[in-house]
Amino acid sequence: MKNERNYGIDLLRLVLMYMVCILHTLGQGGILEACELGTAEYRTFWFIEILSYCAVDGFAIISGYTAVDKPRRFEKLADMWFQAFFYSFVVTVILTIAGLNPSWSVKSLIKRAMPVTFGTFWYFTAFFALFFAIPVLNRFVFAVDERTARIALIVMVVLFSCIELQTGVFKMDRGYSVFWLMVLYCMGALAKRGRVFERKRTVTLAAMWMACIFLTWYVQGVRGSDRLTSYVSPTILASGFIMVVMFSRLKLKGTIISKLSPLAFGIYLFHLNPILWRNLRGSTAFAAHVGVLAGVAYVFGIAALIFTAGLTVEFIRSRLAKAMKIPELSRRMVGFTKRLLEKVSVVLN
Repeated sequence: MKNERNYGIDLLRLVLMYMVCILHTLGQGGILEACELGTAEYRTFWFIEILSYCAVDGFAIISGYTAVDKPRRFEKLADMWFQAFFYSFVVTVILTIAGLNPSWSVKSLIKRAMPVTFGTFWYFTAFFALFFAIPVLNRFVFAVDERTARIALIVMVVLFSCIELQTGVFKMDRGYSVFWLMVLYCMGALAKRGRVFERKRTVTLAAMWMACIFLTWYVQGVRGSDRLTSYVSPTILASGFIMVVMFSRLKLKGTIISKLSPLAFGIYLFHLNPILWRNLRGSTAFAAHVGVLAGVAYVFGIAALIFTAGLTVEFIRSRLAKAMKIPELSRRMVGFTKRLLEKVSVVLN
């Protein structure tokens, strides 16, 4: 039976990417740093931050929730590498020529030409490693029954979220880790196989989601503690899960959404280009001093500008990639690499 595309999940990818733009407007932009503890601005902007915090977990959960037990197409990973190369190296060269990178050096450009090796984009570097681990992980997540999937999910949440948040014993680095992405992939796949939350009404899930948001915000925005403000936090993890389940229920037609959704990751790569990211630092801090309502409007407006700019650039890049036959080049690279590895593997006989 052919799997039908879930356009609700496609829409969620776009929503999550907009939330990522909000996170970076507040964080890298300097708004949160400019707010004084206990003020209305502090509590308001931290509420928006907490509201958006599950976006990163959400992307990794989706990769497991929508996973199928089929061989991975490494051509897709090669395409993503060329995509990362464009934003890491090509965009950097263009901005350098435009005079926006006065401290450039040949060494720095060489590093930008190898985005995975030098970790230009931490999420892509982690996903790159995850991609190779997925076939092994699938042997586990697709072998268990519904009851075992739920039990395994509970154990993983306790170990890698609850205990990890308190002790850091599993070295998840607060979620900035390939191991955390692997855990989220497994959790997403197990949640789907275990039919987690599927019997709960949407209004109940929405109430649970808001409870997670408000609890995290209370600890951060009122008590001034960042204990729950982490990608490995149970409340952030749960809010990400709930969003995936709720959006998967949406019955949408995918004419526009299906065309925009594949562009979402390019928005992330675009504004995390090292030069653009450096220039974003502190550039939106003024929003913390113009009043709450105006500040909130600036946050959503600036995030929308980042989102739209990234979407436009990625649309152009994707068209150029097709014109330059990058997908064909990816297939050839993968084929060559497979043949090379087969020859090298003879040594291990």
